[in-house]
Amino acid sequence: MHALAWCAAAGAAAAPSLPSNAAAVVRQAASAVGRAFVEGGLNHQTVRLPLSEAMYSDSEEGFVADRATGWQGGPQETYRYLQPVARQLLQATDTGGGATGGVPPRLKEQTLLDFDGSALLTAESANGPLHDAQALLQPNTDGYYLTLIRGVEAQFSDLPGKPGRLFLLVNPAWRDRSSWGFFDGKAAQELVLNRYETTFALDQFVVRGQKVSLLRVWPEDWCAYVTTLDGTEASDDARLDGAGQARLLGTFAERPAYKELDELCRNALR
Repeated sequence: MHALAWCAAAGAAAAPSLPSNAAAVVRQAASAVGRAFVEGGLNHQTVRLPLSEAMYSDSEEGFVADRATGWQGGPQETYRYLQPVARQLLQATDTGGGATGGVPPRLKEQTLLDFDGSALLTAESANGPLHDAQALLQPNTDGYYLTLIRGVEAQFSDLPGKPGRLFLLVNPAWRDRSSWGFFDGKAAQELVLNRYETTFALDQFVVRGQKVSLLRVWPEDWCAYVTTLDGTEASDDARLDGAGQARLLGTFAERPAYKELDELCRNALR
């Protein structure tokens, strides 16, 4: 059972704001990832960036159509949206190396499996290789990626006798162990699910005709927001999200299941 804290006025004021455009997503994600790495010592992290066209085009109609019909181009199409945002995230993340005189990290990209839309990004810090970071984009539920993750850890993020370097799994295809096949499930649990904490996530979908946003910004809990797509709803604790008003429905210690969000929306619409 997920722990749910119904939002009082004080809770709403303390909750992280819901970003309404790509620039805000990058700022919020970079802050969460950097804090988790520097303050929390988490060099293995999972990040989930939003992939609705509405986030990047300010079109609520586009949001509904995307989520209702799916992405026509599959992983290759999502990669087109994900790659530039992931690059900006790596460039904006502070790995604790101090001032660089405004010199951004140098980015390198290695395409992996084209049909998965997967790639490995490397950010080479101006403060030297100890502050480099890597991000694996859209890894799938396949033994190939488990082997790849082990290799990155051994050759980059977890070198013996060296401080851990930041390694991100960005928008992986899995949610939990059930996403994996029978033989890879145990290995995935031990290698990934138990070790890569989600430090930033913004998942958006439609529940009961309302746009629901699930936001996690480390070290805060998961926050559930509902947005009225026609923009007519307003409240004292509302936060602007494109053309509509976003209301914080509640916070969760763990990512909530769909049925819990459905119940929240049903109660909110009474």
